[in-house]
Amino acid sequence: MNESAGKSLGQRIRQLREAAGLTQADVAQLTFKSVETISNFERGKTTPSVQTLATLAKHLGCSIADFFGGDVVTGRDVDPVAAKISVLDDRDRRLVKGFIDMLIAESRR
Repeated sequence: MNESAGKSLGQRIRQLREAAGLTQADVAQLTFKSVETISNFERGKTTPSVQTLATLAKHLGCSIADFFGGDVVTGRDVDPVAAKISVLDDRDRRLVKGFIDMLIAESRR
């Protein structure tokens, strides 16, 4: 990929990440990459593999095609809280779910 295309892809990744309400650290955690790697993608220093683009798309609520043009999406159906919870193990997710259920029950009283 030429330098210009790499920079364009990186800018798109950043735009989609910001539209999803996620930080570089959030995306790094969700994709099992380092913050430095995500930063390098966004600055066009390195180019993500197709597999990594698919993983990014999944967590940013977009398609791989969205990285290569069109209007910037505005978060589609990505909930930043849900994205952060998705990195927890099953036990911790159950604890969070129980806490949320308790808050909902309390708010209905």
